[in-house]
Amino acid sequence: MHYGAPILALAALVAGLALAAAARIALRHRHPRPMGPHPATTALAPDPAARIPAALSGGLAAHPGLNGIHMLIDPMDALAARIEMAEAADTSIDAQYYLWKSDTAGLLLLNALRAAARRGVRVRLLLDDNGTAGQDDMLALLDAEENIEVRLFNPFPMRRARVLGYLSDFARLNRRMHNKAMIFDGTVTILGGRNIGDDYYSTLSGNFFMDMDIAAAGPVVADVAAQFDTYWNAAPAIPARAILRPVAPSRAQALSEAEATLLSRPEARAYHAALRETSFAGRLLRGEIPLKWCKATLISDPPEKVHGRAHARDMLWRYLRRSLGRPETELLLISPYLVPTRSGAMALRRFARGGVRVRILTNSFASTDVGIVHAGYAHWRRPLLRAGVELYEYTPDATAGRAHPDLLGKRIKGTSPFSRNKLHAKVFVVDRRRVFIGSFNFDPRSLRLNTELGVVIDSEAVAGEIVEGFLREVPRNAWRLSLTRTLRLRWTRPGMPPLTREPQTSWPQRAFVVIASWLPIEWML
Repeated sequence: MHYGAPILALAALVAGLALAAAARIALRHRHPRPMGPHPATTALAPDPAARIPAALSGGLAAHPGLNGIHMLIDPMDALAARIEMAEAADTSIDAQYYLWKSDTAGLLLLNALRAAARRGVRVRLLLDDNGTAGQDDMLALLDAEENIEVRLFNPFPMRRARVLGYLSDFARLNRRMHNKAMIFDGTVTILGGRNIGDDYYSTLSGNFFMDMDIAAAGPVVADVAAQFDTYWNAAPAIPARAILRPVAPSRAQALSEAEATLLSRPEARAYHAALRETSFAGRLLRGEIPLKWCKATLISDPPEKVHGRAHARDMLWRYLRRSLGRPETELLLISPYLVPTRSGAMALRRFARGGVRVRILTNSFASTDVGIVHAGYAHWRRPLLRAGVELYEYTPDATAGRAHPDLLGKRIKGTSPFSRNKLHAKVFVVDRRRVFIGSFNFDPRSLRLNTELGVVIDSEAVAGEIVEGFLREVPRNAWRLSLTRTLRLRWTRPGMPPLTREPQTSWPQRAFVVIASWLPIEWML
């Protein structure tokens, strides 16, 4: 019995070395690493005669140097904005995403890109390869379309058994492009925290991620386009045709039929019914959507970060700290994955003790989709609360951020539509004046490993809208944490009795959090 663990460990090591060797062989013989340079392309200049630039030219001329910002909080508005702007584009669409699922929402937007390309719009789609498992044939067919080019960022060497790639090159593949942005005709950009998939736009999948995006027109769009070009032409962005194999006609036909079947289901009809109510692009192009005109600054990581070669001075978090400045009266922090680390916790405690009102909203253990990340946050709760930080944890039955609960909550299958709701927005507000919205989480992964993107907005109107929404929605959609006299954690929510253990969890789950908090893995959470 005493030799059991060492033998198992040795067996695991031998198996790991064998798998790593297999991965290297596969990389060398099945998928030779594509060598650059790859053909470079850049963003197209806005065409004044195109519909989107023409419709926004008056507002842009009347507000020189400023950006027109519209908050996309409701998920159906966010999806409609992307689909309808793709339908309105005349010259170019550039899209950069960490995750693009091949579900109903993903296919609806993919169809919009395909239709745009077929009427002559140039489409460039840059996807992080971590989220493309099982989609090679779909992406190869998309890339084969005229006017569409697909590139995969930081790709895996093996297309099926991807875990083998981790074994052979963990340091590289553990770093991902987490950026999320779209640009239409060089005039309007949509960016924020949402990926592309049902989870981010409805409850039809059984999950719902509460998130936040913005649509923007103005000088910041050119900066987003330049950022896209930098990533598109970077060494880790590999053309799909250099990696993916051609698709057999029979397989292409099968995929087409499966897509048609999916888009004919009741779920797709529910989407169409909700989307018809929004008409985002039409209202924007007719000037019916009031924009908040303000200064906005794009901040992003360099693509070299995925190879560990970016200098700290060039990383997003450095720009973020300078752009937001030191809070004087109030700091609102919304982050689904909150791992403050010692330095972050010290800063938050210092702000609170210095008289700054610090309010934080993150996921509860019951609502998070990455349980081990909760372990990186849980042990910081008492120190933060003792310093005066206000902590709120999102509940699985939350309905915040949904203006169409009747449509979004209508499930086609059985269970409650509010059974697995999660927070996914990444928003910081300083002194009700400066706002960050983007892909950056308050954790070491966003800080050091993944590339991120976002916008710092200098606007009391935008900041006020977010803070007022927080004050209105969070008390009924989150547990507020406090400490008892004996320093036990207490969770309270209006109309419910207080709790002194993690809400809606079992004792094995709570034990997991305790044990996981002992592991030396905070750096990669």
